[in-house]
Amino acid sequence: MFRFPPLTAFVKKLLIALFAAWILQIILQNWAGVPIFEFLALNTASPGLHTLWQLGTHVLAFPTGPQAVLSMLITLVFLWWMLAPFEQRFGQKRTIQLCVVAALSAAFLALIVGLMVPSPSALYGAQALLLGSIAAFAWSYRGQGRMSFFGVIDMKPVHIIYLVLALSVLMFMTSGDAVALAADIGAIGGGMGFIEWLRRPPRRRRPKRSKRRKKKGDFDVVQGGRADEPRWLN
Repeated sequence: MFRFPPLTAFVKKLLIALFAAWILQIILQNWAGVPIFEFLALNTASPGLHTLWQLGTHVLAFPTGPQAVLSMLITLVFLWWMLAPFEQRFGQKRTIQLCVVAALSAAFLALIVGLMVPSPSALYGAQALLLGSIAAFAWSYRGQGRMSFFGVIDMKPVHIIYLVLALSVLMFMTSGDAVALAADIGAIGGGMGFIEWLRRPPRRRRPKRSKRRKKKGDFDVVQGGRADEPRWLN
């Protein structure tokens, strides 16, 4: 039977932070007239000083219209489903690192594509965290049999990655948003690369050479033997 995974400590804080940020944006954007969405979303059309914080804040930017309510709730639920098992397996520190890697990988690739297309869109939303966690969790089980995708379909781990890539391509075909497609590919690649980084062999530390001080010997040199044939006796 399919069940929700336990709500781990970091995932709980992340969900609360994303939901609180969304509510705050609704108040500022819709009721106070503050363009907070433009401040947080990654502007891929004209990089500048604002890009420095938007590389990370784009995961906090969400649309504030009525149609965004359902998509926001779905995003939070899916993050719970996919990121909590990762934290259970790898711990809170690695989960935070994965989120940072996924967000930055999506942002950098989106910026590159944004400079190449004629009318790039802004990058926003926590989809990078979701796709990065799916890719990382599936890639961590590569070569270890089959996985249950949301408790419904048994698939090979790599097939789950193929599935989310296919969904990203399908959304691109319907929207034509090359920036969003690049961000999805960047997040998936970042999640897979993070697992490969965790699997790297540990570096062997070279033993430190101990500097031994030369101690003066306790023996004296005594001249011995015949005078015509000098020898030394220690």
